[in-house]
Amino acid sequence: MLAERVRKSLNLPDRGTLDVLRRGVEMLGLKEPLMLAQFKPALAINPAIQANYAANRLRVVRQVCHSPNNPKEELDLVLFLNGIPVATVELKSDFTQSVQDAVDQYRFDRHPQPKGGVLEPLLGFPGGALVHFAVSQSEVMMTTRLAGPATNFLPFNRGNAPNPEGFSSAYLWQEVWGRESWLDILHR
Repeated sequence: MLAERVRKSLNLPDRGTLDVLRRGVEMLGLKEPLMLAQFKPALAINPAIQANYAANRLRVVRQVCHSPNNPKEELDLVLFLNGIPVATVELKSDFTQSVQDAVDQYRFDRHPQPKGGVLEPLLGFPGGALVHFAVSQSEVMMTTRLAGPATNFLPFNRGNAPNPEGFSSAYLWQEVWGRESWLDILHR
């Protein structure tokens, strides 16, 4: 029942993923909404809020079969906050493909509402992931709303100079996707 209620709330046009994470879901028998995430408190004076914040679970799952329209369709990575998908990622290697190949994969192969099909739960708006990343070793691009070939991706780079300690795009998983940073971004 809980999973069904969360999915219904995610798909409401006036709610969506961010609103559900911020305001929770209402259920029969509860006096207040069931909160699905606790954002970082401005002050660390309330131990209950601190404990709820520490209880958040951020997960990265590889090769996620996501499509009710095509069961063999996989996303390279999906980032979840307490079981709610918040980001999808298509990864490319500069040795064989560029970040533009990942962008094209989203634009042409990852339509949120395929013709004759049903809404894709991880790709649709407003109840799917909040952001979709196209990533290579040297570049990062992102979009917040997939719309087939009309999807507009923006650069998410930091100058991306050569990194003597790893890939030029390492800041994405080392800093942006870190627990503190990710929860702060969602809270804004």
